[in-house]
Amino acid sequence: MKISKEFLLGGIVLAIGIFFVIESYQLPPGDHPLNSSRSFPMLLGSCLILLSIWQLLLARTKNEKDEKYITSSVSMKRGFIFILNTLLYIFILMPLIGFLSSTLVFLFVGLMVYKEVSWYTAAMVSVGMVGFIYLVFEKLMYIRFP
Repeated sequence: MKISKEFLLGGIVLAIGIFFVIESYQLPPGDHPLNSSRSFPMLLGSCLILLSIWQLLLARTKNEKDEKYITSSVSMKRGFIFILNTLLYIFILMPLIGFLSSTLVFLFVGLMVYKEVSWYTAAMVSVGMVGFIYLVFEKLMYIRFP
């Protein structure tokens, strides 16, 4: 019996999610459920468990087709640009303009490089993600960004 890559990925992510949930109970509870040391690992583990179950269901229903994937020069260029974008994001943009601004630039450039969406959609997704990160961490969990 051959185990597909999708099924294996779902199993690994499920194990990581269960590990996060179990280990989060080792952390001390706080006064507020959203502002404790265990809230983020618990939330992350729960999301990973849900996503892994979804992945396992998709892998089970998917018909396996053997397709050979040949790496093209376009995908290699995109991979190189993604690695370069990530290095610039971590080592140059974050120290210069801060986490939220550099994340906005990183997401926008990353979406535009893959050319899967228009510039307007890439801008809206980038602004939406940065807004979501800001609301969750700064307003709900009271964690300040550098």
